[in-house]
Amino acid sequence: MQRGHVFVVNEETLATHLKYMFVGTTAGDKDNNIGLLSDMVRVKKDDLIFFYIEGRGSKRGRFFGVFKALEDTVYHCTGANALQPNLPLKLIYRKRISPHRVYPKGVLEWIALDKLPTYAKELLWSLIYRKMKGGRGNTMLLPWETERLIGLIQSENHGVSLENEHFTFDKETYEIVVGNGTAAHEHGSPTEVILDSIGKTETHLQAFLVQGLKPFSNDFLPEIFGRNIIWIGNEVFAGSGMQKIDILTIEKTDDISYMHRLVEIKLGSAGDASSQLEYYINWAREDIGGHLIGARDFNVKPVLVVLVEEFDSIPQDTVDQIANLRTISTEPEIYELNFQGRKNRVL
Repeated sequence: MQRGHVFVVNEETLATHLKYMFVGTTAGDKDNNIGLLSDMVRVKKDDLIFFYIEGRGSKRGRFFGVFKALEDTVYHCTGANALQPNLPLKLIYRKRISPHRVYPKGVLEWIALDKLPTYAKELLWSLIYRKMKGGRGNTMLLPWETERLIGLIQSENHGVSLENEHFTFDKETYEIVVGNGTAAHEHGSPTEVILDSIGKTETHLQAFLVQGLKPFSNDFLPEIFGRNIIWIGNEVFAGSGMQKIDILTIEKTDDISYMHRLVEIKLGSAGDASSQLEYYINWAREDIGGHLIGARDFNVKPVLVVLVEEFDSIPQDTVDQIANLRTISTEPEIYELNFQGRKNRVL
């Protein structure tokens, strides 16, 4: 299974991204945004990177690829430095990339998103939801969406990629072309979400948790998120409403089996976690018309994680409600985390 991410650029900035080999996200004039940072720490070393140029005037939007994340590290750039090198807007969180297999032509947005495929499961729902919900500078793709986008780009280019390591963007032809070289640039300071910040908002907690996850050999809370993780998502769009799954991981449990963990995180109180998780289960299960290919009642696991000041503070009725989800999923679980990073399993 492939892990892929789409970054929004424009025809002016794509050449800069290609010359200096980085991706970034913006919060307007702000120097910090925990939601953007949470999205960026989700991108792990060797994950696939795509660029998306939004349509403008007579030029139609399209997707370009394929690149790779060079490392796990996220760089934080602030103030005037976030406008370098020669950017029209501040890119405060950045990640270095490298060429993987780069194709000159981008696949048109209408082909990727609007042209109806043979089966509904072939639609790029993550990107469709992103567009419906007001945009997202760094959007993850589900594994089969990544494979489909690669296939569309390859078809557009008849399978012929550029045989080079240096690239730029030609605004006239609207294609990636061979460049004169790759330039070095200081993209800011390495940054991370610290344990002391996790109680500020649920997004801080989410960012801290996603940051700690490692593909394939995860040793960060593996009982909650899985050990042999092959896919990581945060703020995963779950339908055309406002629902988003806080964290979703797919773990390969053996040669032919997978576990899909739907993780809802809360600060202090569990709130309406049971109804949210029930919705996510129904959205996910492919056998009842859901969106995760291969997801069934026996391999979809709902998990509630609550950040608490004191252990054993979750009401029993909440525990019972989560436990009842076993009728539509497998082995629901509840964990408490405290501000020192210790955990307590409740269910």
